[in-house]
Amino acid sequence: MQVIALISGKGGVGKTTLAANLAVALVERKKRVLLIDLDPQNAQRLHLGMDPDEIAGLVREGVGPDSIFDSPFGVRFIPFGRVTETELAEFESAIKLDPDWIANGIQSIGEDVFDYVILDTPPGPSVFLKQALTAAQRALVVILADAASYVTIPKIITLVEEFTQGREDFCGMHLLINQMPGQSQLGHQVRNALYTEYGSLIVPVAVHKDPRVSQALAFERPVLQFEPHCKASLDIQSVADWLLASMTP
Repeated sequence: MQVIALISGKGGVGKTTLAANLAVALVERKKRVLLIDLDPQNAQRLHLGMDPDEIAGLVREGVGPDSIFDSPFGVRFIPFGRVTETELAEFESAIKLDPDWIANGIQSIGEDVFDYVILDTPPGPSVFLKQALTAAQRALVVILADAASYVTIPKIITLVEEFTQGREDFCGMHLLINQMPGQSQLGHQVRNALYTEYGSLIVPVAVHKDPRVSQALAFERPVLQFEPHCKASLDIQSVADWLLASMTP
């Protein structure tokens, strides 16, 4: 079982959408996938067809076999859950005292139940980021080809190194460019700068900006199911193939 954390230094980079669709792509490749939503926005339920009135999730049920929901798309998932500000504050305080809470919960499910566990995290430093990086064997840092994302990279690299220090089972991190504009001089300049500065860390596939992604979300479907042959879907499938190949011994 491989645990992959999707993280970001800033919001608005499409990380949650990418996590859901990457999970679907792995399922399409006959992998057993669990997606755990560690973001208090609780948005994964919108991508995976969950009843909008359901309040259950990570905060109330924890991580275990009984807290897993089935999606119509083959991905099994644990939503964050709908919580009050007081419940969220109490939950954050509790897991801050137990940095292995997520890791232990994943282990309680069983080593052979899933091939991949994907952890979706809120942007920036947080107790949830630390939990994810304590559990994960790999981190994918989702970025945009813009100056705002570029300047967050050194800090997120430092956080990854801090939270995974001494972990022999941690395989490293990569930068994944999302929403790459097809025609943007600035975007391509930033992309070139990223390759110059971080070439060995960059996933060799960028996911292009595609209006079908937002259209799919409006129908509460992953774009891979909504329009499997659009540019973004093909890019995400290529990322999944790269991920599988890079994890093969």
